[in-house]
Amino acid sequence: MINRLEYDIEKRAEQAESLSFCNGIKLLSIKKTIAAMLKTIGTNEIFEQYTVHDISHINKMLKIAEWLIPETTKTKMTNAEWLMLTLSIYLHDLGMVVSKKEFAQRNSNSKFLEFKEKTLATATPEYKKVAEDEKYLYQEFVRSNHAFRIREWLENRGQNIYGNADDQCEILNQTLDGLFEKFKNDLGMVCESHHRDDLDDFNKYKISSKYGDDEQEVVNLNYIAIILRCADLLHITSDRTPSIERKLLDISNPISILEWEKQQAVTSICPQAKRNLEGNIDETIVKDTIEIHAYFSGSDTAEAFFGLSSYLQYVKKELNACHKIAQVAKRQENAHHEFPWKSIDESNIETEGFEAKKLEFTIEQDNILKLLVGHTLYNDSSVVVRELSQNAIDAIKLQSIEDSRNSHSSYNGKIRIEWNEKDRILSFTDNGTGMTIYDIENYLLKVGASKYRQKQFKETYKDFNPISRFGIGILTCFMVANDVDIETKSVSEEWVNILCLRNVNGKYLLKKETPSKTNGYIQDHGTIIKLHIRPDVNMNDLEMNLKKWIVLSDIPITLIINGEEITIGNQTLKEVLVNFLKEENYNVDDNTIKVEEKTIGNVTVACALRYNNYLSDWSFLEFHSFEDRPKVPPVGTCVEGVRVEFYTPGYKSNNILAIANIRGSKYQTNVARTALEYDANNEALKAIYDCYRLFIEDQIKCLEEKNYSKSWAIQESHYIMAPLIKASYTNDSVEPIDEKLLIKSLSDIKCLFVEKDGKRDVLSVNDVLEVEKVDILDYKIINAIEMLFKEISTDITVSKMVKTVLGENISLSRIPLITNFSQYQILHKQIIQAKNVTQIKVDTMKRKIQLTFGNEEGLWKSYDIPSEYRRTPSYSNKIHLPTGDFCIEGLNDEIGVKSIGGIYLNSNSALCKYLKKAIDIFESSNTKESRILLTTFLGNVFDNNFLEYSYSEKEFDYAIRRMTQRSNSHFYEETTSKMWEKIDLDEFKKIILMKKHILFSLDNWTRSKEVYY
Repeated sequence: MINRLEYDIEKRAEQAESLSFCNGIKLLSIKKTIAAMLKTIGTNEIFEQYTVHDISHINKMLKIAEWLIPETTKTKMTNAEWLMLTLSIYLHDLGMVVSKKEFAQRNSNSKFLEFKEKTLATATPEYKKVAEDEKYLYQEFVRSNHAFRIREWLENRGQNIYGNADDQCEILNQTLDGLFEKFKNDLGMVCESHHRDDLDDFNKYKISSKYGDDEQEVVNLNYIAIILRCADLLHITSDRTPSIERKLLDISNPISILEWEKQQAVTSICPQAKRNLEGNIDETIVKDTIEIHAYFSGSDTAEAFFGLSSYLQYVKKELNACHKIAQVAKRQENAHHEFPWKSIDESNIETEGFEAKKLEFTIEQDNILKLLVGHTLYNDSSVVVRELSQNAIDAIKLQSIEDSRNSHSSYNGKIRIEWNEKDRILSFTDNGTGMTIYDIENYLLKVGASKYRQKQFKETYKDFNPISRFGIGILTCFMVANDVDIETKSVSEEWVNILCLRNVNGKYLLKKETPSKTNGYIQDHGTIIKLHIRPDVNMNDLEMNLKKWIVLSDIPITLIINGEEITIGNQTLKEVLVNFLKEENYNVDDNTIKVEEKTIGNVTVACALRYNNYLSDWSFLEFHSFEDRPKVPPVGTCVEGVRVEFYTPGYKSNNILAIANIRGSKYQTNVARTALEYDANNEALKAIYDCYRLFIEDQIKCLEEKNYSKSWAIQESHYIMAPLIKASYTNDSVEPIDEKLLIKSLSDIKCLFVEKDGKRDVLSVNDVLEVEKVDILDYKIINAIEMLFKEISTDITVSKMVKTVLGENISLSRIPLITNFSQYQILHKQIIQAKNVTQIKVDTMKRKIQLTFGNEEGLWKSYDIPSEYRRTPSYSNKIHLPTGDFCIEGLNDEIGVKSIGGIYLNSNSALCKYLKKAIDIFESSNTKESRILLTTFLGNVFDNNFLEYSYSEKEFDYAIRRMTQRSNSHFYEETTSKMWEKIDLDEFKKIILMKKHILFSLDNWTRSKEVYY
């Protein structure tokens, strides 16, 4: 009997009864009604086997919430917040209340019928026996939707989406009659939140939700939702699972048994006291860790122990997430509520009867078998057809080598895969080498042992490159079958070995039979593997799965489904893509669409290409053209014809329609065969990237043969390679496996015009990197001439053209001059990233900047400018300060230049000297915060609004305030404030604000907006 409110949270909440939005509600009366309603959970034989959700659960949550909220936060919380928290704890599980009337009307609820249909349709035969119980089904429906139900009831719109619960809804709303509707709706949202994963949505869970004018009528909904979730998660002590109730209920559901045993063992959950540096408990230190005290007795509780351990990992993850959300709320939304909890201490969990230790990778056979065939290593049941096909292919290749050595030239290896739908038997038959008893006992049945990896075998068969190499392929059979039968015959034995395997961790039967009494297909040698497929395994995609994995095959592979024969595998990669494109109704006629192959060493790449009639070139057919089509495009990388990766070759993304095949034993896959393990030199990966380069170089050559200028062809090559490169100015999800290697390979494309001694040559980026020095001109005239040269085919140099038109000699030095450099081109950028500016000459009258790049190091210290400060995106976000004396020739009053590669300052400028001094202050403390403060400082200095404007003393405060308030972000304001703590403000005003600091740049002659008349 509840006669009073006994918890501090409730007493604080009770003070809200007088607030304007409460209109006479009485918390004690509400609790009595809710307690009566919660008591019905478990009646009607629904939820009777689940852990307790009655008022004792509520009381325990109230108690937990009291210590979850730090004392400093309690003093800041409003009466409305205490009420919202208390009511959300009262009501969060109320949605599990089911009346007899509701259960009787269950089949009139469309959501339940949909849930029922989906559950039964996807249930395994074993689970379906339980799931066909209507009470169990409705129980699961309510359990998974109870959080949504309580919100629906509180909003009281009469929708009954999650069950016909008019009675519960009526009682609840009578109980809360008088409560402001908006408060009640928000209460429903908070109750629902404990089954949502969106607590970081501050627009939904407002930091300051107001229900009246009084300062006590404001609620931080986000914080209340966090406390509700964590208090609910942390109530797992034995008071929630009384053992007497379990005996009375005769709980049989294995999930419930584990849950009861897990929670019955937990004796206490409490905050962990913090210790100071001397090792003494110090109550003044903020607690952030929660202790779990539990005791497991008897080996039969081991599963419950691991269940608890797993659950606590989840709780720890949730605590961490809530802690981070609360931190963001403080920083971003100016919240004042603390949630310090972020860790769980399990050291007080004791066991008796079994030893609980950290995993040290000493695993028993049963466990490793389950690991290998479970959802960890192989999480795709279709891999069984790949593994058995690979084994068959290897056996035939090995037999072919044996026959060749023995001068048996008539051998024709074949593989037959047959699916008997009536008997649900899937069989793989090959006339390869077969297996001896020694092979069976030492390799087939020994996990992780592979015959092909043995030293003696590799020495005997040096030219044999097996696809299968890990000795675990046979285990994949048990992903789809409990029973496996094997017949195998080796030429070195007179009999056929028959092996019957029953279950992955069961026993096996081995017997011998004469060849005449077995399948004639393997009378001389070969293997038949029969899988008795489980009823719950869908075999409708067998053909698709085989074709997905087996892309190329020199060996005839035939799939037979109910008597119909289907050929598996292609002869060439080109054939693979052509067949797919034709099936997708593309006209592969070598005029509009074509497929080409390139081979480098052991690597072959096939790409689909599309012709552009106007530009007269072939470009890569991009993957997004096929994204909405039902059939998955055959992209990926194969090893010996078997696909191991399903992305564009050389990438972790799909960007173009291409497929690759690698031959040779050195190119291995990981154990699950889901990715290549490239060799240390990345030889295969480099070959893939080089194949792409060959495709691009072909197009440059093709355009020149069609009388397009070399400039045109080179510029088009940048567009052709665009789908291959992750450009910094786009959001394209292009992810090369090794971007540096890709760029290095593409940097062999001859794409740079370099002039020297009156000659104009085309060099690659890699060629230029070998040159000691190069000149690059930031000069609009050169850009205009290169545009002209694109339209006309000529042997004239840019230098000669400038000399003829302007009478100017731009190649006075013997340093090679790059005339078509563009820092927008990722390949070109490699030059200015690898080399350093050694000389800068400026002609202010001609608006020309000449930069010489060389191999000297240590000339500059470079720093990044944040993107939000950059007014001219055409230039790099770098500031370069000379380490020694450096004079930029040709400047007048300017302090430096803004050009290719960023901003370069004269060493003798007052700004440069000031920056070096200021940077030393920031860099004296090598911390992340100092680096952030330095970046913020440089961003402010090189904001054109400050750098090129001279402020009067009256304007100083405005300028400083503008810097501080540049962003609405609280984080930015805090960062700027800390920045000023390190900087002498008077010196900053004197050097930065009182003087104009002009940078010479070609952008100075560019209008930010065009004016039209």
